[in-house]
Amino acid sequence: MVTKENNPTKADPEGVQSSPALAMTVGAGLLVGWRPTGDRPAAVPGTAHVGLVVCVAIAIAAAISHFAADWLGLPTPKATYRRIGPQDGLQVFCAGSSLLQFGISWPDVSEQLGQGIENWGLGGSSPTEWEVSQRVATNSDVMIIGFSVHDLNENFLCDYRANLVPIMQTIEDLWRSKSDWQFSERVLGQYPLAYLRTLFPTAGRPDAVLVGVRRKLCELAGLPLTRDDQAGFLVLPKTPVLNFGDWNSKLSDWPEDRALRRLVALRDEIHGAHRFDGPKKLAFLRMLDHAQKRGRIFVVVMPVAPVYAHQFLTPDVVRSFEATLAEAQQAVPQAHFVRLDQLPALKSDYYYADFTHLNGEGKRIATEALLKQLGNDSHVP
Repeated sequence: MVTKENNPTKADPEGVQSSPALAMTVGAGLLVGWRPTGDRPAAVPGTAHVGLVVCVAIAIAAAISHFAADWLGLPTPKATYRRIGPQDGLQVFCAGSSLLQFGISWPDVSEQLGQGIENWGLGGSSPTEWEVSQRVATNSDVMIIGFSVHDLNENFLCDYRANLVPIMQTIEDLWRSKSDWQFSERVLGQYPLAYLRTLFPTAGRPDAVLVGVRRKLCELAGLPLTRDDQAGFLVLPKTPVLNFGDWNSKLSDWPEDRALRRLVALRDEIHGAHRFDGPKKLAFLRMLDHAQKRGRIFVVVMPVAPVYAHQFLTPDVVRSFEATLAEAQQAVPQAHFVRLDQLPALKSDYYYADFTHLNGEGKRIATEALLKQLGNDSHVP
């Protein structure tokens, strides 16, 4: 699921190739490489000439990649600051991905707490990225951190992690968590890709580019978008306000073939497994430790759709997730855990827009439950 500003598009890139005509011209020059000089033999082109051709080719490819990323509206690798409520006085630091942002009515939460709320949002983010934002939120005395079993899964990686998290922090966390080489290679591989994207912003995003091109072509041709294209993104507010509209689609209305395609794609994205014992867990514990020195802490465990739970949440996965939450609770006893994932009212695909995001009706149920918990704990210092 991709979150994006102003009718976002999920895009995906492949490297842009030089034109065949240009390739033939350059190739012929390298093979023949001569100037008429009487009867003298042909001169072999120098290194400088070859280097110039390579540089020009790279520059053209980079320009095309930047144009495509801008035209398709690919998300930028930076957190977006949003807020709601009073700007004076101490603020509430809210950390969470689009699951939390879209799943709760933040104007109501701000009114309940009587404080402004700040958030630095980034699509697909998790505690490893939120920890960076927490260092910026220096004027807060309350922290709300919200995630689901999907967010906390180590195998679900934020596409922009390397743009925010220092590589030395990542290496240290991988070492401390005793992560295997296959997982470590996957995480560390994001860093060279992040540098490559400064030149080629579409690099490593083939799905996003293909979907974005398809949408653009439909727009140009005046054709309606397919259901998959319409549901493949979230539309964020144009202004930096922590106030999102309702998402009215229902997972229960999805055709079976569409649900199966999405499940296969999701299984591939998370490598078919859930684990909660790596860098995300360490970052989560550090965030709680940092927050307890400032004031109140609310950990909001967001629900996932029943079809997601049926497909992925085996008894072993559930036990591992609960063990991680129990360890966090033991480490920071004053943190109040709000288990929206255990609400019986949300145990239906009717209340979800996809496998992980609540729709408008689910949002109202979740917000009501959260406000009740915040009211019950308003006396906690």
